[in-house]
Amino acid sequence: MKIKLFVALPSEFPKEICPPDIDIIYTGIGKVNAAIAATRELYGLDPQTTLVLNYGSAGSADLPLHSLWHCRRFRQADIDVRPLVPKKGCTPLDEVFYPQIGGDIIVFSDEGQICTTQDTFQQQPVYEVNDMEAYSLAKVCRIFGFDFHAYKFISDSGDAHDWKDNHHLGIEGFREILIAIRG
Repeated sequence: MKIKLFVALPSEFPKEICPPDIDIIYTGIGKVNAAIAATRELYGLDPQTTLVLNYGSAGSADLPLHSLWHCRRFRQADIDVRPLVPKKGCTPLDEVFYPQIGGDIIVFSDEGQICTTQDTFQQQPVYEVNDMEAYSLAKVCRIFGFDFHAYKFISDSGDAHDWKDNHHLGIEGFREILIAIRG
């Protein structure tokens, strides 16, 4: 099984500590950059022989600081095109263009946390796990037929200064998870 690991920044998970048989792809920050990187990297690969992972920092007002969470459900929070859709976070016509998405939350499994993606720091996060890339990676994976797992390290409670100080502190914990996944 080939493993593709998507990470926003090298400071979140440096290439030199990544096991050599895992392809690490740096996306840059945000939903658009993550979608571009995932599409470019996954297009044409076989979903049956490729496991797609995401690791990165996240904010939370509810979960313990410096904890690591496995996420298998994903939603976006900052698209707001009401009254074309009933609520914030829904993309109009997704059911027409991407029927495999199946609603405003992309679900790979009911286990684990829901990760909510938005392209802003929230001083008081509304959701338990808040990041800037996972939803778009999940959407590309769902469209192309890949399974997807995200692991999010709670680096802050929405404060960009705390993120700068803490975002790299989950590296060893995630590295242990990677080694276990490889078997």
